[in-house]
Amino acid sequence: MLYPRLLLPLTVLTLSLISYESFSLSPQVTAQVDTTPVPPLFPIVKEGQLGYIDPTGTIRIPPQFTFTWGARRFSDGVAVISVDGKGGLINRRGEIILEPRFEHIGEFHDGLAQVNYAQKWGFVNRWGKIAIPLQFAAVRDFSQRLAAVQVEGKWGFINKLGEMEIPPQYQDAGDFTTEGTVPVQEGGQWGLTNRVGEWVISPQFERILPFQEGLAAVQKGEKWGYINTAGEVVIPPQFTWGGDFSEGLAVVKEGEKVGYINAQGERVISPQFEQGSDFSQGLAAVQLEGKWGYVDTTGEVVIVPQFEAAWDFSEGFAQVKVGQQVGFINSSGEMIIPPQFDGAKAFQDGLAQVEIDRQIGYINSVGEFVWPLSR
Repeated sequence: MLYPRLLLPLTVLTLSLISYESFSLSPQVTAQVDTTPVPPLFPIVKEGQLGYIDPTGTIRIPPQFTFTWGARRFSDGVAVISVDGKGGLINRRGEIILEPRFEHIGEFHDGLAQVNYAQKWGFVNRWGKIAIPLQFAAVRDFSQRLAAVQVEGKWGFINKLGEMEIPPQYQDAGDFTTEGTVPVQEGGQWGLTNRVGEWVISPQFERILPFQEGLAAVQKGEKWGYINTAGEVVIPPQFTWGGDFSEGLAVVKEGEKVGYINAQGERVISPQFEQGSDFSQGLAAVQLEGKWGYVDTTGEVVIVPQFEAAWDFSEGFAQVKVGQQVGFINSSGEMIIPPQFDGAKAFQDGLAQVEIDRQIGYINSVGEFVWPLSR
């Protein structure tokens, strides 16, 4: 994204270390993951403790864990918590399923999440068990049942059993696409290989961005173009910069201005803006003469640039910044929730997290607090 972001980024838990030799690779599981369908849960803070509420504001998991600004929502039925500076996992009942002892726990992908302890990386499953022992210098998330891992400075790929599918041999590596190709770096250049390590397109690009909608932006020399998952150059390098495709269009920069192209490389919205974001719910935030507004997929300005900052639409609303305060507009540009917050996250499952004076709360779609500001 080219537009600004305001607050509450995910943070890596910083935890105290204990002897790696004394660390068990099979920590005791105290409870099982609850798979019963339940309402979404939202992290809240009360008197410095982390708990969870449902969309009505009812406390479902009483505040009892260490709150961090990187507190995350549930993923695959579990959530990361911190106790005495150590990271673990809980289920939706608030029961600890992975004893807190890690320096970092990532998001779940393909049913597995990264874990780090004493500079070694491995993976846990959503039942709180070590699925792949901590043994790697670095790892990436699983995608299409394979994950990139670093061994002695080189990157290879393992399967979900921890078996090495492609031996460590690359300088860097990305994520597999649904078509079975993956960007890898060799000799300072990027190319694509398949699931058995055969070159689909030889290393020849300075950069390859992640695939979106079947296309990835690539840099060759000073110019950017696009390739498909088969490694074919479908839009020759010609742009100053190229972004991801979203809703059929990608933001590209030509000279000092940005516009949008379609998957055939045709200029659908001519370069005229200072910055632009991806499309979400039919609209993209664009900056013109220092102010932010929105255009639709035809290039028509549907919300006149007037804001200091603007974010993606989610559930029919987008955060916008007026002066130093953030509020929410609808897709017609009407200010539904007046600017009053120091920062805000997008609406998700009917609620948005907001912040004032380092206190966080949750509002519904009409701006009512379902959980009051607290810290």
